[in-house]
Amino acid sequence: MSGVSRDKNEIFRGTKGLAPAASHFIKNGYYTSSLPGTKQYYDYWDEERKRCLYGYTYNGVTITGNHYFYLNYCPIDRSVDQELPDGTIIARRERTFPAFYDGDWKYFGAIDNCRKTNKHMTVLKARRKGFSYKAAAMLVRNYFHVRNSKNYVFAGQKEYLIGDGLLSKAWEIMSFVDDNTAWTQPRLRDREMHKQSGYKKNVNGALVELGMKSQIIGVSLKDDPDKVRGKAGELIFFEEAGSFPGLLKAWEVAMPTMRQGSKTLGTMVAFGTGGTEGSDFQGMEELFYNPDSYDCLSFENIWDDGARGTLCGHFVPIYENLEGFIDDDGNSFVDKAIEFEESNRNKKKGTNDPKAFDQYIAEHPMCPAEATLQVSSNLFDIGSLQAHYNNVKANKLHTIGTAGKLYYGKNSKIKFEPDGDLRPILRYPHRKEDQLEGAIVLYEGPYKNQAGQTPHNLYVVCHDPYGQNQSADSSSLGAAYVIKRINNISKPDDMIVASYVGRPHTQDEYNKNLFMLADYFNAKIGFENDRGAVIQYARQHRKLHKLQEEFEMLDKKDLRSKKVKRQYGMHTTEARKRQGELYIRDWLNSVRSVNEDGTTVLNLHKIYDLALLQELIKFNHKGNFDRVMAFMIGMYHTRELYNAEVKEILEDNSANSWFDNNYY
Repeated sequence: MSGVSRDKNEIFRGTKGLAPAASHFIKNGYYTSSLPGTKQYYDYWDEERKRCLYGYTYNGVTITGNHYFYLNYCPIDRSVDQELPDGTIIARRERTFPAFYDGDWKYFGAIDNCRKTNKHMTVLKARRKGFSYKAAAMLVRNYFHVRNSKNYVFAGQKEYLIGDGLLSKAWEIMSFVDDNTAWTQPRLRDREMHKQSGYKKNVNGALVELGMKSQIIGVSLKDDPDKVRGKAGELIFFEEAGSFPGLLKAWEVAMPTMRQGSKTLGTMVAFGTGGTEGSDFQGMEELFYNPDSYDCLSFENIWDDGARGTLCGHFVPIYENLEGFIDDDGNSFVDKAIEFEESNRNKKKGTNDPKAFDQYIAEHPMCPAEATLQVSSNLFDIGSLQAHYNNVKANKLHTIGTAGKLYYGKNSKIKFEPDGDLRPILRYPHRKEDQLEGAIVLYEGPYKNQAGQTPHNLYVVCHDPYGQNQSADSSSLGAAYVIKRINNISKPDDMIVASYVGRPHTQDEYNKNLFMLADYFNAKIGFENDRGAVIQYARQHRKLHKLQEEFEMLDKKDLRSKKVKRQYGMHTTEARKRQGELYIRDWLNSVRSVNEDGTTVLNLHKIYDLALLQELIKFNHKGNFDRVMAFMIGMYHTRELYNAEVKEILEDNSANSWFDNNYY
């Protein structure tokens, strides 16, 4: 970062000199002894204003203007040590000026870099890192020093803005500056959520607004992201972005107002913390892990396992700026802070509430994956799934799969043709600009014996369909996976060998590809039968023999459904879904082998579908998880065939091939 960079091994020294104005105020109760109206007085405040705008350098360390204003003009409630008469040191809260911290130096430097490079920023952080105070300081700095600036705070709920919210902190800082500096401004507007500096003057009989005319405006969106439309600002904060319904849409609506041609006219910052059960965290996560797509400043992800080489937003781990583990010059004792945090985590592991540990991890993260942890009853090993996802993404292991299409070749044989123009859907949740047609993805072709035939029961197709109406639940996709069963004739086995996820223009087009996939692998289709048109399509095209009959295992008492039985497929009751979760969990954690270095290879390590991995990580009973539901059908399907032998084909299938080809 220009003007604020330092070597990674450099340690800050003498940082108290970066807050000369605050030190003078603490000692004397005022900023300058120069008399108001004198040249010395005006020179002092002019110099301070320059520092608040352009930064300050002391002892070889440069801080930005925002950082200088924060350190010198923004009293906050922070922890300080107090010595008792008996010599005991206790911590108490005191209203005083902020201390210099190395983590704050990086954050303010990044904000400054955003403005210089036409970027915005997303910040994922541990809880209680003082970001509301820092945001309030930047708003107030612009209010007093950037003429005609509009500065916004957007939040999902009004409670995040007032009370103990960001705007209330800004009003406190504003009052302090008005009371103790020469920058006092009269106000044209003075409301709970909107303040504007300036005054009115009668000019030729008309009241004219004059002065700085800078504004700070709070907007509670209340589930209406379109409220941000037209609100261009010098600075925009999205407060509590970790629990912000419609964050992504609000961000995309606001972006055009912040741009003129290739230039960005202001900076947007979304910051948030995880750990709120049931919160809408997907938008924040999308912004954080895809910074370039949203014009955000990007950083190498050096925190998540296996993620080096990938980009993310600005991350503030729990061990940075952790009270009790910072020296007098603001340097974080990272190793000691991590050791302390590990001790706290071990204590939390002993709680009876299974969600308590996940919530603690999400609020006190050491890496972004922990900050985005879903606080729910997800049974899967999220840590292992996240580490594998990072590895697949960083090393582009998803390219192990080949995208293409199926078609009938000579002698009515189905062929697979790679097609570089087809785009598999690799993101969950997908974005509106993604091509939803999808593609067949082949990880391994079907096994064929010496006669060129694929045995019966070697493969199963599991499928989760989508509704017939394109406008209804348009976020839902059709998802199908081909699983090679455990067997003695083709290794490796017990793995996904092909997939088809998409939503083409017609449902018939999807079903055509689905049944060709089943024919290609000589497999039957197990599917969720309460929506879609799979049975209808099979009847119309004489393909009922490719559908898996309703699983007999579902007739067990605890899995039995009160609904009318259907001849093919299954529908998922809540009991079946919970049992299916257990099946998936056990499959994911099944050991395949042990590497020479002693590391264990699990079934989950053979999944290369990035979107499926993301769905598994985020899975809950409220969201839309098409791929997981398809895979769950596969777990039932493989168990249904547990005792079914893989059989070599002995009969002549030429008649069936002719029949299928003519009635497809």
